[in-house]
Amino acid sequence: MDMVFCNNDGISRVIAYPFFIEIKIMTVLIRFIIIVITLMFFSFFYFYINDDKYYPGADFTTSDMPDFEIKDLYSERLFNIKDLEGNYLINVWASWCITCRVEHSFLAKLDSKDIPIVGLNYKDEAEDAINWITRFGDPYRYIIHDYKGELALDLGVTGAPETFLLSDGKIIVHYRGEVNDMIWDDVFMPIIKKESLFDAN
Repeated sequence: MDMVFCNNDGISRVIAYPFFIEIKIMTVLIRFIIIVITLMFFSFFYFYINDDKYYPGADFTTSDMPDFEIKDLYSERLFNIKDLEGNYLINVWASWCITCRVEHSFLAKLDSKDIPIVGLNYKDEAEDAINWITRFGDPYRYIIHDYKGELALDLGVTGAPETFLLSDGKIIVHYRGEVNDMIWDDVFMPIIKKESLFDAN
């Protein structure tokens, strides 16, 4: 079925009726898609900006602690997964890491609250690491010297600092970046309280 209409010049035009309907449908559809995309964009932007619980560096995927056997920083003693029982943090650090220096005072604060922290010295010379700890203090129960980065690689470490929360051989939080009061309260404490891991008040 064709539709006939006239322009201002009086000349009749003929348009195929189905084609005219198709154009109308496409116009409505395009407008609808634009509206949906716009709403999605602003919704994402709103929640990204306003949700103070969202941290790109936080990974809450539960996984097993990989098996390992690595020397202690201070001696020839070999550590393995059997030495890591119970609830504790693993903190990846290095003497060459500037952010680790910023984070270090907060780790000392956790240590004063009797939060067990295992240090994972990452791709660092033992002498440099020991000098760094001697200068800034030692908040760790013990320090694993991962000179080649083998354990760090198995853990999915991409740099320093990074911190893991473990419970009975299970990694339940992996945070990439500096841990401070805000990160501790928003990322770690909800899990610690939920699982009743240790008293961290």
